[in-house]
Amino acid sequence: MKQPSMTQAPARAPSVGIVAVNYNGAAFVGEFAESLRRVRYPNFRLIVVDSASTDGSADELARLVPDAVLLRSDENLGTAAGNNRGIAYCLEHAFDYVLLLNNDTVLTEDFLDRLVAAAGERTLAVPKILYYYDRRLISTHAGGFDWRRGVFRHTFHGRPDSAAASSPRELETASFCCALVPAAAFREVGLLDERFFMYYEETDWLRQARDRGYRLLYRPEAVIYHRESASSGPPGAGWMTPFKHYYATRNRLYLVRKHSSSRGAYALFAAYFLAGRLAYLALYLVRRRPRLARALVRGVLDYYRGRMGCTVEVGDL
Repeated sequence: MKQPSMTQAPARAPSVGIVAVNYNGAAFVGEFAESLRRVRYPNFRLIVVDSASTDGSADELARLVPDAVLLRSDENLGTAAGNNRGIAYCLEHAFDYVLLLNNDTVLTEDFLDRLVAAAGERTLAVPKILYYYDRRLISTHAGGFDWRRGVFRHTFHGRPDSAAASSPRELETASFCCALVPAAAFREVGLLDERFFMYYEETDWLRQARDRGYRLLYRPEAVIYHRESASSGPPGAGWMTPFKHYYATRNRLYLVRKHSSSRGAYALFAAYFLAGRLAYLALYLVRRRPRLARALVRGVLDYYRGRMGCTVEVGDL
C-alpha cells in the first residue's frame, strides 16, 4: 500500500453547519455558547435562526459566538420552518453536513467528532442525549415507531443510562434535538413539513429519508445534555406543558394520516386515538388540570378543522 507523503496536506474535515433555532432562550443560551466554544471539531459554523425573540437572546448569542450567522425572523417560525431556514442557508453555502441542534443543550467536547466519524453520504447519526438536570437519565425518543398507533417504541426515554443504552445500533426514528444529516439528503428528500410547526416533523422527515435508503445510526459515544421543553413553557413546568400537549395531540393525528396505508387503517387509528384522548380528558378534569384538558381538546378540534402550522403560542393555553 502506498504510504502518504510527509508533505501531503491533511484531508479536509467535512464542513458542518450547526442550525439552532432560538426562541426567547436567554435563560440557557449562555451555557450553550460556552459549551460550543469547547467543541474540538475543526470545521463547523453556527447558524442561529431567531424566531422573533423579545428577551435579547439573539443579540446575546451573536455576542457570545461572533462568527455565527444570525438569521432573524419577525415571527415565531417554530422548529420546522426555523430549521428549514437554517437548512436552506447550509445548502446555499455548500456545507457537507447539517447538524440540527437545540440551543437548550450543553455539548461535550468530542460529540461532533464522533458523529461525523459515524455519518456518511447516506447515513445520519444521532448522539446519546441525557437530561441536563439528572444526567443519569436518557432524554431522547430514539428508537422505533408504531405507525398503526402513532407511538414511539423500543426507546430509552426517561430510563437510567445503562449498558443497553450505550450500544450503537440502527434506528427507525430519533429526535432532531441533535441530529447530523448529510446535506445531500435534504436536496433529495426535501425540507421539513412546516404544517407541523413543531413536534413530529422529524418523525415524518426520517420516515421519508429511510424510505429512500438513508440509514439512521445511534452513536452513544457522542453525548450531549438537554433541558427538555425549555422553550415551551415556564421554568419548572415539566415535560408535558399545555403548549407541547396541544401540538403533540394535533400533529400525531396529522402524522399518522399522512403515512397511513389506507383510509381503513387511519379510521382504526383514529378510533383508538380518540378513545384514549377521552380517557385523558377525564383524568385531567378529575385532577383539576384545566390547561392540559383545554390543550387536548383544542388540538383535536384544530386538526379536524384543518388548522395547521402556527396556531398556538406558548402563553395562549
